[in-house]
Amino acid sequence: MSTKRFLLWMLALIFTYQAGIFAYGFYTCGQITPKTVITEVCPDIGRRYDETFTLMITSVIALLTGSQLKE
Repeated sequence: MSTKRFLLWMLALIFTYQAGIFAYGFYTCGQITPKTVITEVCPDIGRRYDETFTLMITSVIALLTGSQLKE
């Protein structure tokens, strides 16, 4: 498997994992109390989501860009 293809698969896996964790977080926060709004129960879910995955995504994109520059 080429480096470019591996990095694209890695990026796809990160996005898939990211979507799963985000959906699970919203589901869990929504199950705490059914009548409240998610932002009242878990106000920082968006910030945590952003901080958690920004580094992974930028690292893979940087590696992908670097592998393109070699060619």
